[in-house]
Formats: sequence, structure tokens, C-alpha cells
Amino acid sequence: MKACSTLRNLSDAVRPWFAAVHHALAMRAYTAIMFAALLCNLAVKFFHAARSGLIAEYPTWILTDLGVLLTVEVILALLCYRRPTVRVLRAATATAALFCTWSVINAAWLIRTGTQILPMELVPLFRDPWNVVKMVLRNLIAMPGASASLFIPSALALVFVFSVLAKPALPNYCRRRFRLRIVASLIASTLVVVANGAVSTLGSAQITAAGMRYNCQARAVLAFFLPRYRHIVREDFRNATRRLPSPNSIPITLKTHHVNHNVVIVILEGVQYDCTSLAWQQGGIAPQRGVTAGGPTPYLATLADQGVSFCNARSVVTHTTKAIFALLTGRYPSASQDISETVPLAEPCASLPTILEKALGFRTAFFQSATGTFESRPGLIYNLGFDKFFAREDLHDPNQFVGYLGADEFAMLDPIASWIASENKPFLATILCSVTHDPYEVPAWFGPPADTQTERYLQTITYTDRFLAALDAKLSELGVAKDTIFCVVGDHGEAFSEHQMMGHERIYYDEVLRIAMCIRAPFMVNPGRRVTHPVSSVDFTPTILSLLGFEIRPMNFDGDDALGSLPSDRRVYLSGWMQQGPAGFVQGNMKFVYDPENGRVRIFSLTTDPLELSGMDLPAAEAETLSKQITDWRKATILSVDEDARGKKNVFDSWQSRWAGRRSKVKYIAND
Repeated sequence: MKACSTLRNLSDAVRPWFAAVHHALAMRAYTAIMFAALLCNLAVKFFHAARSGLIAEYPTWILTDLGVLLTVEVILALLCYRRPTVRVLRAATATAALFCTWSVINAAWLIRTGTQILPMELVPLFRDPWNVVKMVLRNLIAMPGASASLFIPSALALVFVFSVLAKPALPNYCRRRFRLRIVASLIASTLVVVANGAVSTLGSAQITAAGMRYNCQARAVLAFFLPRYRHIVREDFRNATRRLPSPNSIPITLKTHHVNHNVVIVILEGVQYDCTSLAWQQGGIAPQRGVTAGGPTPYLATLADQGVSFCNARSVVTHTTKAIFALLTGRYPSASQDISETVPLAEPCASLPTILEKALGFRTAFFQSATGTFESRPGLIYNLGFDKFFAREDLHDPNQFVGYLGADEFAMLDPIASWIASENKPFLATILCSVTHDPYEVPAWFGPPADTQTERYLQTITYTDRFLAALDAKLSELGVAKDTIFCVVGDHGEAFSEHQMMGHERIYYDEVLRIAMCIRAPFMVNPGRRVTHPVSSVDFTPTILSLLGFEIRPMNFDGDDALGSLPSDRRVYLSGWMQQGPAGFVQGNMKFVYDPENGRVRIFSLTTDPLELSGMDLPAAEAETLSKQITDWRKATILSVDEDARGKKNVFDSWQSRWAGRRSKVKYIAND
């Protein structure tokens, strides 16, 4: 009772003070909220500067925040001063609340990825809300301190905003004081603009490219109106004419000497090349040696010694759906921020599975440990022409699930073995791993989770290497290993602050672009061969078909036989998934990257600067030419899709795909 009485007295004492503060802030609610937005921007950039060791650059990062938000606050203040009505005050408060909300969203994104957010990066939330929300919640739980520091003040601010909107308090103005404040704010904004212009060429170029010197609200608005913020605009999608060929529309020819070996392909999910044993054996950028003598992936290193490895392979688009399409068709995916490859076609396209089925009578299957709903995977696999699709849902055992997305890869071994043994025909089996995807969790039997995020990521890579060894052993047990081309290839890498950024969607550095690519083909390639010239995801299918004895030239792939002789000036194109992100190409030992955020084309010498720390901006005239070529390439990859089409279709008996234009989603119907 005494404690309750003490709390009541404390509440009575605080309530008048709280009411007075609330009343004072409510009369200038838009000002309070705009300064809260400014404080949020300044605080999160300070956090990022501190963790990146770039405190000296911090003052140059915040100038645009000061200039933009002070100017917006002045505009709102003048509107309320000129028209002091309830409606105007509510409108000003709501506008300020939008600015503050974007500051919070940007802060969360910056903490997680090391980059400031652009509006198009919210597209997946509307396309696949359930899986994206699960991913976001998992990341918030993984960073409780940062989450609390963001969302507790945000919740209080939200209560304040709604209270002001419900009962606006019209301010009383002292004209002289108000005018002095406006003049002071305008002078401060002008000085900030001048200072920003003076320091715009100073500091770390890679951080400038990441957008730290931009104000997130201004960028969000400008991204809708300025063409330089976008490679692609809506008209480019509507005007697209590119259509995928069917297997019946291309000439499929076998050489006199050909083989019908089985093909097994394992696609690694988000495995950074430097986090494999291949890197420190074959010359990675900053290789991780792991905790064992064989490095983090001893089996993968053994596989490379048994066959051929491509030491300079890169993903064409750093997004799983796009990468799978490129790997299994030999053609560029639509290098745009959509998943149009998952919208069911009238008939499957010309691809590795459809070509092998038509020419050599192969049976084909695609296995993945991830949920099939993620990125509408059944639609993509249907378009690629596989006979069978197996996903996490088909395990029918939640005990095998790992995280919100994946499952124990080892649980796929028996279904894979059963399918292989079911018929005595040549086969193509493709297996997509998922444990190396966020949230970087391994099954409990593998051991306790590591402490830090990076350590957990490395742990999942070691686990996946163990799965590769078990899969190879299973092939030997089934008696098919000697007649099987066994391939391991990555979809893309992953960044962990190597360039102060994390993730893979909007990063053009090699920690994201470089991928592992190994092929063991008994008696067809010399063991231990190393291919050092640049190759791409789109070269994978032509290379496999060439090994089997197909004439690849008539099929007009975008890729080429990576084991053959390639032109020294060949461009290996590359792009992030984000529509407003960078794209470019590698040519020989040089990398050219166009970044629409700043309109620059940056060149890196991968021989003298393998860490990509000293890129050089090309002169304006040359940059304009190359940026147009890169943008034209990206536009030319866009697939023609009926933007107004709506429909649904059952695929693989257990999935239903629904689509609208370039968007699709799937539902598991096996239990319906």
C-alpha cells in the first residue's frame, strides 16, 4: 500500500509538469517533430560513423540533414504563421510526422545495411509482406539495443502526434521573436549549403557512393522525379520487347561425340567467396581461413581439386531469383527490381532442364530447403521447365525447419536419393541451399549458435560444406557419382561491413559479386584446373551443355563456354537488384561501375587494388558514354510482360500461382 501511495504521489507531481510540456510542444508540434527527425538522422549517422571508424567524416555527412530539415521546418512555420487555422496546423503536423517516420525507417535500414534507404527498397514489403515482416522482426530481435533506442521514442512520438491531431493547440505568436527565429534558421540553412558545397569532394569516395552525405528525405522525394536516380523508368517496362525463347524455337544440336552424364547442381545461397577455402587457396581478396586446417570449406576445396574451379566468377544480378534464372538459362535475367521471372509462362522457356529433356531424355527436379512461398519460387521453377519441385513445405516436419525461411539441408538427402533411384534414366537435379541466408542459424544438432552475426554466418557456411560432402557421399552410395557432373555454384555473395555496408542488394563490391563456381566432370576436365579470366552466372549453362557435347553457338546464349577461349575485352555485366542501385561490368582486370545516385562512373583496377579502396572517377564525357551503355544494357534485359494481366495457375500439383503484371505470389495447396 505504501508503494502504491508513493507512485500515486509521484504521478500527481509529474502530471502538471508533463501537461505543461505537452501544451508547449503542441503549439509548435511541427517544430518539435521536425527537430526529432533531425536528431534521429544525426544520431544514426554518428552511430554508423563510430562503428566504421569514420568519425572525422561525420560533420560532412550531416550538413544536408541540417539544411533540408531546417528549411522544411521554416516553410511549415511560415504556413502556420500566415494561416493559423486548425486545418493548417494539422496538415503541418502530419507533414512533419511523415518526415520523422522516414527518419526512423532510414535509421533502422542504415543500422542493418550501412546504406540510407530509397523508396524502391520498400517494394518487397508490398510484394511479399508475410516473409518480409518475418525477416524484419527477426533482425529487430537480433539487435535489441538498437531496436529499443529507435522504437520506444517512436512510440512516444506517435502518441504525441495523435494527441495533437485530435486536439490542435493554436500557437500565440510574438512577431518579432518569430521573425528573428526564421531569419536565423534561413541563415543557418544557407551556411550549411555553402559548407556542403565546399566539402563535397572531400572524404571517403566509397562512403559518398553509399549516400551518407545525402539527406534521406530529400533523396526519397527526388528518387521519384530525377531520372539520374533511376536506371529504369515505368515506360521502359511498358516498352520492353524481350521475350524468352522456348526449347522448340532454338536449334538444339549435339556433336558427334557427346555424353549423357547426369548433372547435379548445388546453388549456394549468399556465400561470400572470401569465406570459402577457395579464396585463400586461389587468391581471394581478404580470405577467411576458418578454424580448421582445411579452411572454412574443406570439401569445396577438395571438389575444386577434383575438377575445375573458376576463380574470377561473378553474379550477373545479386538477387537469388535473378541468379537462378541466369545460371539455368544462360541468359540475362530482367535486371530490374521485380521477380517477373516467376510469372508463369504459357510454356517453359529454353533452359538447361528443357534442353536436356528434349535432346537427351533427362528427367529433372529442383530441391530447396527454403519455403516455396519466398520469392514465388514454384513459378520460376515451372518457367525453367523442371518436372519436379520440392520445398520446405514438402518435408511435412516443422522440427526440421531452421529460422523463418529454411530447413535442415540434410533432411533433403533422402528425398533426393529416392527421386534419383526412382527411374533408370539420366537426370538433372538442382539443389538450392538456404541455411546461409539470414538469420544465419544452423540446426541444433550441428552445435550451439556462434556469438556474433559474422561468426554465425561462417558457421552456416561450414555446415553447408558438410552437407555438400554428405550429398556427394550419397551419390557414391547410389552408384551414380562416376557418371555425374557435380557442380557447386553461388547465387551471390554477402557484405559484412568490408566497405561499411551489409547485405547484397545495392552493393557493387566483390564481397557481393564474386561467387564460388566448381565443376567436377570425371574424364571430361583435368582435375585441379583453374580458370582465371572473368566469367559470369550466364556462362554456367553454356559450359555444362558444351561439356555434354552440345553445339552452343546456334542457341544464341547471352553467356559462353567458360572453359573455352573468350575475348580478352569481353564485358562481364553485373548489377544489383535495386532499381536505383549501381550496375556496371568487369573487363579484363578492370571494373567499371555506374552509380545513378551521384551520376559518376568509377573504375577499379582489380590487379593493383583488389580491395577496391582506390577507385577513380572517370571524366564527365567518358562517364556519360559508359553510363549510357550500362543503362542501355540494363534496359535491354527487361522481359516483356503484360502489365495489365491477371491470372492464376496450378503448378507442380501442390502450388497455386497468382499474378498481376510483374508481381506474383504462390500458395501451397497440397493440403487443401
